[in-house]
Amino acid sequence: MSTAFTRQLGSESGVQLNPLVDNSEIPAAGNADQVFGIMMRATRGRIDRPFAVDRGTVFRKLGSGEQVRLNALNEAWVQVVEALNKGAYQAVVQRLAPASAAIKWAVVKVAAGSSAFSVSDSEPTGVFLLAVRHLECHNDGITLELRADSVQAAGVDAPNDKLTLRLRDADGNLLYEFYGSLKLGSKDDVGNSNYLPDVVHSQTDALELKVGVTDAAAAITPDSDAYGYDGNGRQKWAKSGVLVCFSEGGTAYTTQDYVSARVKLQYTPFDYAYISAGGSQSPALLAQLAQLAFDTNRQLRFDVPGNLTPDAAIAFVNQLNMGASPTAHLLHAFWAPLKSDDPTGVNPKGYFGTATLNIAYACLRNAATNAKGFAPKNYPIAGRNWPVQRTGIVQTWALQDQEKNALARAKINPVIYETYTGGGRYVFFDSLTCAPVEQSLRKLIAVADMSTSIDDAVTRAAKDNLQQPMDVAVNKTKDFLKDLFKDAQASGWIVPSSEPEMGGQAALYDVRPNAQRPYDDMDVSYWVRYVGTNRRTFVTQTLSR
Repeated sequence: MSTAFTRQLGSESGVQLNPLVDNSEIPAAGNADQVFGIMMRATRGRIDRPFAVDRGTVFRKLGSGEQVRLNALNEAWVQVVEALNKGAYQAVVQRLAPASAAIKWAVVKVAAGSSAFSVSDSEPTGVFLLAVRHLECHNDGITLELRADSVQAAGVDAPNDKLTLRLRDADGNLLYEFYGSLKLGSKDDVGNSNYLPDVVHSQTDALELKVGVTDAAAAITPDSDAYGYDGNGRQKWAKSGVLVCFSEGGTAYTTQDYVSARVKLQYTPFDYAYISAGGSQSPALLAQLAQLAFDTNRQLRFDVPGNLTPDAAIAFVNQLNMGASPTAHLLHAFWAPLKSDDPTGVNPKGYFGTATLNIAYACLRNAATNAKGFAPKNYPIAGRNWPVQRTGIVQTWALQDQEKNALARAKINPVIYETYTGGGRYVFFDSLTCAPVEQSLRKLIAVADMSTSIDDAVTRAAKDNLQQPMDVAVNKTKDFLKDLFKDAQASGWIVPSSEPEMGGQAALYDVRPNAQRPYDDMDVSYWVRYVGTNRRTFVTQTLSR
């Protein structure tokens, strides 16, 4: 084909067409504020790094759950499933595992035409057909199936190096299916490798597969139970029983186990805006989650055990010392003295934390944005509009006014029954952060929600402007902040400040090269007055003559 241009023009006469310049891109925040992160005990799921689950994949990836009375750590599974069904788009899960956890190999060997399946603690050696290492770590095991089609050579059945391999969970649900060759160097019709380990590697990183045969032995023979068809014309499959290829190693987690999980959750490529404690009562785990909130500028919402009295609930939070965190406004405590039916149906009626449910409602709220892309984060998840959607609820402690006051001073948000226009409901009664302040916007969860969103938007824009000429980076950042704060004010997030320095504005910003290192450092500062939350209303009636 003849073209009227060239991409690189030298000294010759001609037309150079430069690549398209795109100045139309508008920064987009995505839907990270509809996703939460959690480190938890589960019966399925990778232990080497975090993974994402949604309500369509939660049972396949996390298992069917176990009862809380067997292990209190199982409440996290209940909370995750409920949250995904009540508004959370995804959960980013880091599965907890002790150092003794072990992933084993499922091995297939062939003798006299019969396939034999076994589990090996270490990578197999010697002669074997296939070995599979399943990194999604199912406590309840997996099953393998394989077969090869019959092929003809000189009019008779001949060995076939190409086979289909299936991996199912213990319930028989198909997890993976691959078709490839046992011969190293085998190619498909278009020249791509169809060597079975290469096929697996190209489709998923959740499996490791090795072939233990070479040359003429790298084939399924006609006498195999995995070759061709039976006398009734049905496909012959060699099938294993349930192979338990993962040893959880117990649930006695050490501080180092929590530290390892926290680091993995911090550096995952998956994004999330909230952190859930999953109902954990472990001070060591909660301390690591508080550190994660500090490191990521994400909000941590955790539960105070619902079976505690108000005094015991206050003591529980006090011993965690959350107020000492430099980002205590990111930490939010919820106490629900409520017995209810298990929202997943796995457990009998009991106490189930509501912090992750609060996150789910926040995710649902954040999905509805206005024309400027702002969600109504100035409305906290509290009060009559966000009732607890569970059945069989029974409140086991009737709070007195003095107890409500004590909980508020301890920065604990009770989840209790309240009466409103149209009837009563069980609601998130308050929306306080753990910040140890009395008169400050830092005490309000809605402000924490808006503040972290603004911080996230500004830092992402600033990162986009790295490695650009200094004057270009300064101007682009100024333009971004101008539009951001204008839209935030129009969306009701920020309001005019009464501070004289603010000059009646809702936000001020300053972007300039650093005075000491003007060649490669840029300073960005901004001052914002967020809208508050009506937590207390004083009503006075005056009789007039």
